[in-house]
Amino acid sequence: MRVLLAQRWADGFLDETPTAGQARVHPSVWITLVPVDDQFFVRSGGSRALAAYTREFGARAVARKTASRLRERDRNRRYVGVGLGTVEPAPFPGGEAPASPTAVPAPGSPVAFVAPCHPACMERVVLHRDLIRPVRAADVPRPVDPGARPGGATIVHRARPASPPPVVDDALVGWSPLAGIALDPAAVDRLVAWLAVEWRGARPDDRLLTGASPIATSTRRRPAPGAAPGSARRPTAALFGLGHYAKTQIVPHIGEHLDLIRVHELDPVQIGARRTDRWSWDTSPLPAEDDPADVLLIAGYHHTHAPLAHAALRRGSAAVVEKPLVTTEEDLEELAKLIDGGGRLFACFQRRHSPINAWLRTDLRLGEAREPMLYSAVVYEEPLPARHWYRWPASRTRLVSNGCHWIDHFLWLNDFAPVRRATVTSARTGTFTVYVELVNDAILSLVLTSAGGSRFGLREHTELRANGVTATIVDGARYSAEAGSRILRRRRVNRLDSYPAMYRGICERLVAGAPGENAREIRAVAELTLRLDTAAARQGPAC
Repeated sequence: MRVLLAQRWADGFLDETPTAGQARVHPSVWITLVPVDDQFFVRSGGSRALAAYTREFGARAVARKTASRLRERDRNRRYVGVGLGTVEPAPFPGGEAPASPTAVPAPGSPVAFVAPCHPACMERVVLHRDLIRPVRAADVPRPVDPGARPGGATIVHRARPASPPPVVDDALVGWSPLAGIALDPAAVDRLVAWLAVEWRGARPDDRLLTGASPIATSTRRRPAPGAAPGSARRPTAALFGLGHYAKTQIVPHIGEHLDLIRVHELDPVQIGARRTDRWSWDTSPLPAEDDPADVLLIAGYHHTHAPLAHAALRRGSAAVVEKPLVTTEEDLEELAKLIDGGGRLFACFQRRHSPINAWLRTDLRLGEAREPMLYSAVVYEEPLPARHWYRWPASRTRLVSNGCHWIDHFLWLNDFAPVRRATVTSARTGTFTVYVELVNDAILSLVLTSAGGSRFGLREHTELRANGVTATIVDGARYSAEAGSRILRRRRVNRLDSYPAMYRGICERLVAGAPGENAREIRAVAELTLRLDTAAARQGPAC
Protein backbone atom coordinates (compact mmCIF):
# COMPACT_ATOMS: atom_id res chain seq x y z
CA MET A 1 0.00 0.00 0.00
CA ARG A 2 0.92 3.68 -0.14
CA VAL A 3 1.85 5.86 2.83
CA LEU A 4 2.37 9.63 2.97
CA LEU A 5 5.83 10.26 4.41
CA ALA A 6 7.43 13.72 4.38
CA GLN A 7 5.06 14.75 1.55
CA ARG A 8 5.99 11.64 -0.47
CA TRP A 9 3.10 9.32 -1.39
CA ALA A 10 5.36 6.29 -1.19
CA ASP A 11 4.41 2.84 -2.46
CA GLY A 12 5.51 -0.65 -1.46
CA PHE A 13 4.44 -0.91 2.20
CA LEU A 14 2.69 -3.92 3.66
CA ASP A 15 -0.79 -3.58 5.11
CA GLU A 16 -1.44 -3.79 8.83
CA THR A 17 -3.07 -7.00 10.08
CA PRO A 18 -6.32 -6.47 11.98
CA THR A 19 -6.97 -8.50 15.12
CA ALA A 20 -10.07 -8.95 17.26
CA GLY A 21 -11.90 -5.66 17.78
CA GLN A 22 -10.20 -3.94 14.84
CA ALA A 23 -11.33 -3.01 11.34
CA ARG A 24 -9.53 -2.14 8.12
CA VAL A 25 -10.79 1.17 6.73
CA HIS A 26 -10.27 2.52 3.23
CA PRO A 27 -10.26 6.31 3.70
CA SER A 28 -11.83 8.74 1.28
CA VAL A 29 -10.94 11.80 3.36
CA TRP A 30 -7.97 12.16 5.72
CA ILE A 31 -7.30 15.36 7.65
CA THR A 32 -4.00 15.64 9.55
CA LEU A 33 -4.39 17.45 12.87
CA VAL A 34 -1.38 17.48 15.21
CA PRO A 35 1.97 15.66 15.42
CA VAL A 36 2.49 12.95 18.00
CA ASP A 37 5.61 14.19 19.74
CA ASP A 38 7.88 12.74 22.42
CA GLN A 39 7.11 9.12 21.56
CA PHE A 40 10.45 7.69 20.43
CA PHE A 41 14.11 8.11 21.28
CA VAL A 42 15.47 10.45 18.60
CA ARG A 43 19.24 10.94 18.67
CA SER A 44 20.85 14.21 17.72
CA GLY A 45 23.78 12.47 16.05
CA GLY A 46 26.26 15.21 16.96
CA SER A 47 29.98 14.60 16.56
CA ARG A 48 30.59 14.58 20.33
CA ALA A 49 27.90 11.98 20.92
CA LEU A 50 29.23 9.80 18.11
CA ALA A 51 32.77 10.08 19.47
CA ALA A 52 31.64 9.11 22.99
CA TYR A 53 29.64 6.14 21.72
CA THR A 54 32.50 5.00 19.48
CA ARG A 55 35.02 5.10 22.32
CA GLU A 56 32.67 3.13 24.57
CA PHE A 57 31.18 0.58 22.16
CA GLY A 58 33.41 0.42 19.09
CA ALA A 59 32.97 1.52 15.47
CA ARG A 60 31.02 -1.55 14.30
CA ALA A 61 28.41 -1.31 17.06
CA VAL A 62 27.97 2.42 16.50
CA ALA A 63 27.57 1.85 12.74
CA ARG A 64 24.81 -0.67 13.44
CA LYS A 65 23.08 1.67 15.90
CA THR A 66 23.31 4.60 13.49
CA ALA A 67 21.92 2.61 10.56
CA SER A 68 19.06 1.37 12.73
CA ARG A 69 18.13 4.85 13.94
CA LEU A 70 18.32 6.31 10.43
CA ARG A 71 15.91 3.66 9.17
CA GLU A 72 13.47 4.73 11.88
CA ARG A 73 13.12 8.33 10.70
CA ASP A 74 9.94 7.64 8.72
CA ARG A 75 8.55 5.59 11.61
CA ASN A 76 9.06 8.55 13.95
CA ARG A 77 6.77 10.88 11.93
CA ARG A 78 3.41 10.27 13.61
CA TYR A 79 0.24 12.36 13.65
CA VAL A 80 -3.31 12.42 14.92
CA GLY A 81 -5.70 12.39 11.99
CA VAL A 82 -9.44 12.17 11.35
CA GLY A 83 -11.29 11.04 8.28
CA LEU A 84 -14.14 9.39 6.46
CA GLY A 85 -13.99 6.01 4.81
CA THR A 86 -15.44 2.56 4.25
CA VAL A 87 -14.81 -0.63 6.20
CA GLU A 88 -13.11 -3.33 4.14
CA PRO A 89 -13.28 -7.10 4.62
CA ALA A 90 -10.48 -8.17 6.95
CA PRO A 91 -10.19 -11.80 8.08
CA PHE A 92 -8.93 -12.33 11.61
CA PRO A 93 -5.46 -13.96 11.68
CA GLY A 94 -5.70 -17.58 12.74
CA GLY A 95 -9.44 -17.87 12.03
CA GLU A 96 -12.69 -15.99 12.48
CA ALA A 97 -12.77 -13.00 14.77
CA PRO A 98 -14.99 -13.37 17.80
CA ALA A 99 -18.44 -11.77 17.63
CA SER A 100 -19.53 -9.18 20.18
CA PRO A 101 -18.17 -7.79 22.50
CA THR A 102 -15.39 -7.07 19.99
CA ALA A 103 -17.74 -6.55 17.02
CA VAL A 104 -16.69 -3.98 14.43
CA PRO A 105 -18.76 -2.37 11.64
CA ALA A 106 -19.61 -4.73 8.81
CA PRO A 107 -17.63 -4.58 5.55
CA GLY A 108 -18.92 -1.80 3.33
CA SER A 109 -20.08 0.33 6.27
CA PRO A 110 -19.42 4.08 5.94
CA VAL A 111 -17.55 5.40 8.97
CA ALA A 112 -15.80 8.37 10.47
CA PHE A 113 -12.53 7.57 12.20
CA VAL A 114 -9.76 8.95 14.37
CA ALA A 115 -6.19 7.76 13.68
CA PRO A 116 -4.31 8.67 16.90
CA CYS A 117 -0.77 7.55 16.06
CA HIS A 118 -0.26 7.16 12.34
CA PRO A 119 1.56 8.58 9.31
CA ALA A 120 0.15 11.73 7.72
CA CYS A 121 -2.05 9.57 5.47
CA MET A 122 -2.38 5.89 4.50
CA GLU A 123 -4.07 4.11 1.62
CA ARG A 124 -5.63 1.76 4.19
CA VAL A 125 -5.61 1.91 7.96
CA VAL A 126 -6.42 -0.61 10.69
CA LEU A 127 -8.20 0.92 13.68
CA HIS A 128 -9.65 -0.24 16.97
CA ARG A 129 -13.45 -0.22 17.06
CA ASP A 130 -13.41 2.53 19.72
CA LEU A 131 -11.89 4.90 17.15
CA ILE A 132 -14.67 4.37 14.58
CA ARG A 133 -18.13 5.93 14.39
CA PRO A 134 -20.92 5.07 11.88
CA VAL A 135 -22.01 7.77 9.44
CA ARG A 136 -24.46 8.01 6.53
CA ALA A 137 -23.26 6.72 3.17
CA ALA A 138 -23.92 10.18 1.70
CA ASP A 139 -21.33 11.64 4.11
CA VAL A 140 -18.46 9.62 2.60
CA PRO A 141 -17.37 11.19 -0.70
CA ARG A 142 -16.30 9.28 -3.78
CA PRO A 143 -13.97 11.81 -5.38
CA VAL A 144 -12.55 11.21 -8.82
CA ASP A 145 -9.05 12.27 -9.80
CA PRO A 146 -9.07 13.13 -13.51
CA GLY A 147 -5.50 11.88 -13.77
CA ALA A 148 -6.12 8.58 -12.05
CA ARG A 149 -6.06 5.30 -13.91
CA PRO A 150 -9.46 3.62 -14.39
CA GLY A 151 -10.58 1.99 -11.17
CA GLY A 152 -8.07 3.91 -9.08
CA ALA A 153 -9.37 5.02 -5.69
CA THR A 154 -8.61 8.57 -4.57
CA ILE A 155 -8.14 9.97 -1.08
CA VAL A 156 -8.57 13.65 -0.32
CA HIS A 157 -5.76 14.61 2.06
CA ARG A 158 -6.02 17.88 3.94
CA ALA A 159 -2.76 18.87 5.60
CA ARG A 160 -4.25 21.92 7.37
CA PRO A 161 -7.82 22.03 8.63
CA ALA A 162 -10.01 24.79 7.24
CA SER A 163 -11.52 25.48 10.67
CA PRO A 164 -9.91 25.31 14.12
CA PRO A 165 -10.24 21.75 15.46
CA PRO A 166 -11.02 21.06 19.11
CA VAL A 167 -8.11 20.44 21.44
CA VAL A 168 -7.16 16.80 21.07
CA ASP A 169 -7.37 14.95 24.38
CA ASP A 170 -3.81 14.30 25.57
CA ALA A 171 -4.59 10.65 26.34
CA LEU A 172 -5.75 10.20 22.73
CA VAL A 173 -2.51 11.53 21.23
CA GLY A 174 -0.39 8.46 20.49
CA TRP A 175 -2.99 6.06 21.95
CA SER A 176 -2.67 2.36 21.19
CA PRO A 177 -5.08 -0.47 21.99
CA LEU A 178 -2.00 -2.36 23.24
CA ALA A 179 -1.22 0.19 25.94
CA GLY A 180 -3.71 -1.01 28.53
CA ILE A 181 -5.29 2.46 28.79
CA ALA A 182 -9.06 2.87 28.46
CA LEU A 183 -10.06 5.33 25.76
CA ASP A 184 -12.52 8.11 26.59
CA PRO A 185 -15.31 7.89 23.96
CA ALA A 186 -16.00 11.60 24.35
CA ALA A 187 -12.51 12.42 23.05
CA VAL A 188 -13.32 10.60 19.80
CA ASP A 189 -16.87 11.98 19.62
CA ARG A 190 -15.61 15.59 19.80
CA LEU A 191 -13.33 15.09 16.80
CA VAL A 192 -15.99 13.27 14.78
CA ALA A 193 -18.50 16.05 15.51
CA TRP A 194 -15.96 18.65 14.37
CA LEU A 195 -15.27 16.60 11.21
CA ALA A 196 -18.96 16.80 10.28
CA VAL A 197 -18.61 20.58 10.24
CA GLU A 198 -15.11 20.71 8.73
CA TRP A 199 -15.79 18.51 5.72
CA ARG A 200 -17.90 20.31 3.14
CA GLY A 201 -16.10 19.00 0.10
CA ALA A 202 -12.62 19.24 -1.36
CA ARG A 203 -10.79 22.56 -1.22
CA PRO A 204 -8.27 23.92 -3.75
CA ASP A 205 -5.35 23.28 -1.42
CA ASP A 206 -6.35 19.66 -0.69
CA ARG A 207 -4.23 16.95 -2.22
CA LEU A 208 -5.69 14.01 -4.15
CA LEU A 209 -3.79 10.80 -3.47
CA THR A 210 -4.41 7.88 -5.79
CA GLY A 211 -3.97 4.28 -4.76
CA ALA A 212 -5.51 0.97 -5.74
CA SER A 213 -2.94 -1.58 -4.61
CA PRO A 214 -4.05 -5.04 -3.48
CA ILE A 215 -4.10 -5.80 0.23
CA ALA A 216 -0.93 -7.62 1.30
CA THR A 217 -0.01 -8.22 4.94
CA SER A 218 2.94 -10.53 4.27
CA THR A 219 5.59 -11.42 1.70
CA ARG A 220 7.41 -14.60 0.82
CA ARG A 221 11.16 -15.06 1.09
CA ARG A 222 13.12 -15.97 -2.01
CA PRO A 223 13.88 -19.68 -2.31
CA ALA A 224 16.93 -20.54 -0.22
CA PRO A 225 19.87 -22.12 -2.04
CA GLY A 226 20.35 -25.82 -1.46
CA ALA A 227 22.54 -26.83 1.46
CA ALA A 228 26.04 -28.03 0.75
CA PRO A 229 26.39 -31.83 0.72
CA GLY A 230 26.99 -33.16 4.21
CA SER A 231 26.06 -29.90 5.95
CA ALA A 232 23.58 -29.99 8.82
CA ARG A 233 20.21 -28.27 8.51
CA ARG A 234 20.01 -25.13 10.61
CA PRO A 235 16.92 -24.76 12.82
CA THR A 236 14.48 -22.25 11.36
CA ALA A 237 13.56 -19.13 13.32
CA ALA A 238 10.83 -16.46 13.29
CA LEU A 239 11.48 -13.06 14.87
CA PHE A 240 8.70 -11.10 16.61
CA GLY A 241 9.41 -7.39 16.92
CA LEU A 242 11.79 -5.50 14.62
CA GLY A 243 12.78 -2.79 17.05
CA HIS A 244 16.18 -1.20 17.55
CA TYR A 245 17.32 -4.04 19.81
CA ALA A 246 16.39 -6.74 17.30
CA LYS A 247 18.10 -4.93 14.44
CA THR A 248 21.35 -4.35 16.33
CA GLN A 249 21.64 -7.43 18.56
CA ILE A 250 19.44 -10.33 17.45
CA VAL A 251 19.58 -10.39 13.65
CA PRO A 252 23.37 -9.84 13.41
CA HIS A 253 24.20 -12.60 15.92
CA ILE A 254 22.00 -15.59 15.09
CA GLY A 255 22.76 -16.19 11.40
CA GLU A 256 25.58 -18.65 11.94
CA HIS A 257 23.32 -21.10 13.80
CA LEU A 258 19.71 -20.30 12.88
CA ASP A 259 17.93 -19.84 9.55
CA LEU A 260 15.77 -16.74 9.94
CA ILE A 261 12.74 -17.43 7.74
CA ARG A 262 10.20 -14.82 8.88
CA VAL A 263 10.06 -11.45 10.64
CA HIS A 264 6.82 -10.30 12.29
CA GLU A 265 6.48 -6.56 12.89
CA LEU A 266 3.15 -4.82 13.53
CA ASP A 267 4.15 -1.48 11.99
CA PRO A 268 4.49 -1.48 8.17
CA VAL A 269 6.53 1.73 8.26
CA GLN A 270 9.03 0.14 10.64
CA ILE A 271 9.42 -2.69 8.11
CA GLY A 272 9.79 -0.18 5.31
CA ALA A 273 9.20 -0.33 1.56
CA ARG A 274 12.75 -1.43 0.74
CA ARG A 275 13.22 -4.75 2.48
CA THR A 276 15.33 -7.82 2.00
CA ASP A 277 13.80 -10.98 0.56
CA ARG A 278 16.12 -13.27 2.53
CA TRP A 279 13.18 -13.91 4.85
CA SER A 280 9.42 -13.45 4.78
CA TRP A 281 7.78 -10.37 6.27
CA ASP A 282 4.49 -10.35 8.18
CA THR A 283 2.53 -7.70 10.08
CA SER A 284 0.53 -10.31 12.01
CA PRO A 285 1.13 -10.47 15.78
CA LEU A 286 0.60 -14.25 15.69
CA PRO A 287 2.87 -17.11 14.49
CA ALA A 288 2.26 -18.24 10.92
CA GLU A 289 0.38 -21.52 10.73
CA ASP A 290 1.57 -22.33 7.20
CA ASP A 291 5.28 -21.76 7.90
CA PRO A 292 6.07 -23.04 11.40
CA ALA A 293 9.52 -22.20 12.75
CA ASP A 294 11.65 -24.33 15.06
CA VAL A 295 12.47 -21.28 17.18
CA LEU A 296 10.55 -18.11 18.03
CA LEU A 297 12.75 -15.10 18.80
CA ILE A 298 10.53 -12.85 20.92
CA ALA A 299 11.45 -9.17 21.29
CA GLY A 300 8.26 -7.15 20.84
CA TYR A 301 6.14 -5.22 23.31
CA HIS A 302 6.79 -6.57 26.80
CA HIS A 303 3.28 -7.82 27.52
CA THR A 304 3.35 -9.89 24.29
CA HIS A 305 6.40 -11.91 25.32
CA ALA A 306 4.65 -14.48 27.50
CA PRO A 307 1.67 -15.16 25.16
CA LEU A 308 4.04 -15.71 22.24
CA ALA A 309 6.24 -17.98 24.39
CA HIS A 310 3.12 -19.94 25.38
CA ALA A 311 2.21 -20.36 21.69
CA ALA A 312 5.73 -21.48 20.83
CA LEU A 313 5.96 -24.08 23.59
CA ARG A 314 2.48 -25.46 22.89
CA ARG A 315 3.36 -26.12 19.26
CA GLY A 316 6.69 -27.72 20.13
CA SER A 317 8.91 -24.81 19.09
CA ALA A 318 11.61 -23.36 21.30
CA ALA A 319 11.19 -19.79 22.61
CA VAL A 320 14.09 -17.34 22.94
CA VAL A 321 12.63 -14.49 24.98
CA GLU A 322 14.06 -11.05 25.60
CA LYS A 323 13.36 -9.56 29.02
CA PRO A 324 10.93 -9.38 30.67
CA LEU A 325 9.73 -12.96 30.32
CA VAL A 326 6.32 -12.16 31.83
CA THR A 327 4.34 -9.13 32.96
CA THR A 328 1.59 -10.89 34.93
CA GLU A 329 1.42 -13.63 37.54
CA GLU A 330 -1.06 -15.56 35.36
CA ASP A 331 1.38 -15.60 32.45
CA LEU A 332 4.12 -16.84 34.79
CA GLU A 333 2.01 -19.76 36.02
CA GLU A 334 1.19 -20.87 32.49
CA LEU A 335 4.80 -20.51 31.37
CA ALA A 336 6.11 -22.55 34.30
CA LYS A 337 3.62 -25.34 33.52
CA LEU A 338 4.72 -25.47 29.89
CA ILE A 339 8.40 -25.56 30.86
CA ASP A 340 7.76 -28.30 33.41
CA GLY A 341 5.95 -30.19 30.63
CA GLY A 342 9.08 -30.23 28.48
CA GLY A 343 8.95 -26.86 26.74
CA ARG A 344 12.27 -25.24 25.91
CA LEU A 345 12.59 -21.56 26.80
CA PHE A 346 15.82 -19.56 26.74
CA ALA A 347 15.92 -16.28 28.67
CA CYS A 348 17.94 -13.35 27.31
CA PHE A 349 19.59 -11.97 30.46
CA GLN A 350 22.88 -10.84 28.95
CA ARG A 351 24.56 -10.05 32.29
CA ARG A 352 24.93 -13.79 32.82
CA HIS A 353 27.13 -13.92 29.71
CA SER A 354 29.68 -11.23 30.53
CA PRO A 355 33.29 -12.41 30.98
CA ILE A 356 33.24 -10.40 34.20
CA ASN A 357 31.32 -13.21 35.90
CA ALA A 358 34.29 -15.58 35.83
CA TRP A 359 36.46 -12.94 37.53
CA LEU A 360 33.74 -12.26 40.10
CA ARG A 361 33.46 -15.90 41.09
CA THR A 362 37.23 -16.24 41.37
CA ASP A 363 38.05 -12.98 43.13
CA LEU A 364 35.14 -13.09 45.60
CA ARG A 365 35.70 -16.84 46.19
CA LEU A 366 31.98 -17.42 45.79
CA GLY A 367 32.42 -21.17 45.60
CA GLU A 368 33.64 -21.27 49.19
CA ALA A 369 30.32 -19.89 50.50
CA ARG A 370 31.98 -18.64 53.68
CA GLU A 371 30.48 -15.17 53.69
CA PRO A 372 27.23 -13.92 52.13
CA MET A 373 27.41 -11.52 49.18
CA LEU A 374 26.51 -7.86 49.40
CA TYR A 375 25.46 -6.69 45.92
CA SER A 376 24.99 -2.90 45.62
CA ALA A 377 24.11 -1.18 42.33
CA VAL A 378 23.13 2.33 41.25
CA VAL A 379 21.73 2.33 37.71
CA TYR A 380 21.04 5.40 35.59
CA GLU A 381 18.56 5.01 32.74
CA GLU A 382 17.87 7.68 30.15
CA PRO A 383 14.59 9.52 30.81
CA LEU A 384 11.86 7.99 28.71
CA PRO A 385 10.00 10.10 26.15
CA ALA A 386 6.62 11.08 27.60
CA ARG A 387 4.67 8.80 25.22
CA HIS A 388 7.15 5.93 24.99
CA TRP A 389 5.61 2.47 25.14
CA TYR A 390 7.73 1.57 28.17
CA ARG A 391 5.34 3.89 30.04
CA TRP A 392 2.26 1.88 29.06
CA PRO A 393 0.48 0.23 32.00
CA ALA A 394 0.73 -3.03 30.03
CA SER A 395 4.55 -2.73 30.17
CA ARG A 396 4.52 -2.12 33.95
CA THR A 397 7.34 -0.12 35.58
CA ARG A 398 11.06 0.12 34.99
CA LEU A 399 11.52 -2.61 37.59
CA VAL A 400 9.99 -5.05 35.10
CA SER A 401 11.40 -3.39 31.98
CA ASN A 402 15.05 -3.10 33.05
CA GLY A 403 15.48 -3.69 36.77
CA CYS A 404 14.93 -7.40 36.15
CA HIS A 405 18.51 -7.58 34.74
CA TRP A 406 20.10 -6.80 38.11
CA ILE A 407 17.57 -8.89 40.04
CA ASP A 408 18.32 -11.85 37.78
CA HIS A 409 22.07 -11.38 38.02
CA PHE A 410 21.94 -11.25 41.82
CA LEU A 411 19.79 -14.38 42.08
CA TRP A 412 21.87 -16.20 39.43
CA LEU A 413 25.12 -15.53 41.33
CA ASN A 414 23.42 -16.93 44.45
CA ASP A 415 22.08 -20.07 42.74
CA PHE A 416 18.53 -18.72 43.03
CA ALA A 417 18.37 -19.02 46.80
CA PRO A 418 14.89 -18.32 48.23
CA VAL A 419 13.97 -14.77 49.22
CA ARG A 420 13.67 -14.00 52.92
CA ARG A 421 12.34 -10.47 52.53
CA ALA A 422 12.10 -7.80 49.85
CA THR A 423 11.05 -4.15 49.90
CA VAL A 424 10.89 -1.30 47.42
CA THR A 425 10.44 2.44 47.68
CA SER A 426 9.11 4.41 44.73
CA ALA A 427 9.91 8.12 44.90
CA ARG A 428 7.68 10.71 43.27
CA THR A 429 10.61 11.59 41.01
CA GLY A 430 10.57 8.07 39.53
CA THR A 431 13.53 6.64 41.45
CA PHE A 432 13.19 3.09 42.79
CA THR A 433 15.15 1.80 45.78
CA VAL A 434 15.09 -1.98 46.17
CA TYR A 435 16.25 -4.14 49.08
CA VAL A 436 16.32 -7.95 48.83
CA GLU A 437 17.61 -10.41 51.42
CA LEU A 438 17.98 -14.12 50.64
CA VAL A 439 17.90 -17.04 53.05
CA ASN A 440 21.66 -17.43 52.55
CA ASP A 441 22.00 -13.86 53.97
CA ALA A 442 23.03 -12.37 50.61
CA ILE A 443 21.74 -8.81 50.15
CA LEU A 444 20.83 -6.79 47.05
CA SER A 445 20.64 -2.99 47.23
CA LEU A 446 19.49 -1.55 43.92
CA VAL A 447 18.71 2.04 42.91
CA LEU A 448 17.11 2.71 39.52
CA THR A 449 16.95 6.36 38.51
CA SER A 450 16.80 8.80 35.61
CA ALA A 451 18.15 11.68 37.69
CA GLY A 452 21.37 13.09 36.30
CA GLY A 453 22.80 12.72 32.81
CA SER A 454 24.91 10.50 30.59
CA ARG A 455 27.07 10.75 27.50
CA PHE A 456 26.14 7.29 26.20
CA GLY A 457 22.90 5.93 27.57
CA LEU A 458 22.59 3.57 30.50
CA ARG A 459 25.20 3.88 33.24
CA GLU A 460 25.81 1.74 36.32
CA HIS A 461 28.07 1.54 39.33
CA THR A 462 27.96 -1.87 41.01
CA GLU A 463 29.94 -3.17 43.97
CA LEU A 464 29.96 -6.78 45.16
CA ARG A 465 31.51 -7.64 48.53
CA ALA A 466 32.29 -11.04 50.03
CA ASN A 467 35.14 -12.82 51.85
CA GLY A 468 37.17 -9.66 52.41
CA VAL A 469 37.11 -8.66 48.73
CA THR A 470 35.34 -5.80 46.94
CA ALA A 471 34.70 -6.08 43.22
CA THR A 472 33.57 -2.99 41.33
CA ILE A 473 31.84 -2.93 37.93
CA VAL A 474 31.40 0.39 36.13
CA ASP A 475 29.06 0.51 33.11
CA GLY A 476 29.37 -3.23 32.62
CA ALA A 477 32.78 -2.56 31.08
CA ARG A 478 35.39 -1.69 33.73
CA TYR A 479 36.14 -4.25 36.43
CA SER A 480 38.41 -4.10 39.44
CA ALA A 481 38.83 -6.23 42.56
CA GLU A 482 40.70 -5.31 45.71
CA ALA A 483 41.45 -6.89 49.06
CA GLY A 484 43.12 -4.89 51.80
CA SER A 485 46.01 -3.02 50.22
CA ARG A 486 46.16 -5.22 47.11
CA ILE A 487 44.57 -4.80 43.69
CA LEU A 488 43.65 -8.33 42.68
CA ARG A 489 42.58 -7.56 39.14
CA ARG A 490 41.81 -4.74 36.72
CA ARG A 491 40.13 -5.47 33.40
CA ARG A 492 38.15 -3.69 30.72
CA VAL A 493 35.70 -5.24 28.26
CA ASN A 494 33.22 -3.96 25.70
CA ARG A 495 29.90 -4.27 27.49
CA LEU A 496 28.13 -5.09 24.23
CA ASP A 497 30.24 -8.25 23.85
CA SER A 498 27.89 -10.05 26.23
CA TYR A 499 25.13 -9.96 23.57
CA PRO A 500 26.88 -12.01 20.87
CA ALA A 501 28.18 -14.31 23.60
CA MET A 502 24.62 -14.78 24.88
CA TYR A 503 23.13 -15.53 21.47
CA ARG A 504 26.03 -17.79 20.54
CA GLY A 505 25.55 -19.79 23.72
CA ILE A 506 21.76 -19.99 23.31
CA CYS A 507 22.01 -20.97 19.65
CA GLU A 508 24.56 -23.68 20.38
CA ARG A 509 22.19 -25.15 22.96
CA LEU A 510 19.30 -24.95 20.51
CA VAL A 511 21.23 -26.75 17.78
CA ALA A 512 22.40 -29.42 20.23
CA GLY A 513 18.85 -30.03 21.44
CA ALA A 514 19.81 -29.08 25.00
CA PRO A 515 17.08 -28.18 27.51
CA GLY A 516 16.19 -24.57 28.17
CA GLU A 517 15.81 -22.71 31.43
CA ASN A 518 14.69 -24.39 34.62
CA ALA A 519 11.13 -23.47 35.65
CA ARG A 520 12.25 -22.96 39.25
CA GLU A 521 14.80 -20.36 38.18
CA ILE A 522 12.37 -18.59 35.84
CA ARG A 523 9.81 -18.48 38.63
CA ALA A 524 12.36 -17.14 41.16
CA VAL A 525 13.29 -14.12 39.02
CA ALA A 526 9.80 -13.34 37.73
CA GLU A 527 8.02 -13.76 41.08
CA LEU A 528 10.43 -11.42 42.85
CA THR A 529 10.33 -8.83 40.06
CA LEU A 530 6.52 -8.81 39.87
CA ARG A 531 6.23 -8.73 43.66
CA LEU A 532 8.45 -5.65 43.85
CA ASP A 533 6.65 -4.03 40.92
CA THR A 534 3.26 -4.55 42.54
CA ALA A 535 4.51 -3.07 45.81
CA ALA A 536 5.92 -0.05 43.97
CA ALA A 537 2.66 0.50 42.09
CA ARG A 538 0.76 0.73 45.39
CA GLN A 539 2.91 3.74 46.31
CA GLY A 540 1.67 5.78 43.37
CA PRO A 541 2.70 6.46 39.78
CA ALA A 542 6.38 6.51 38.91
CA CYS A 543 8.27 7.09 35.70
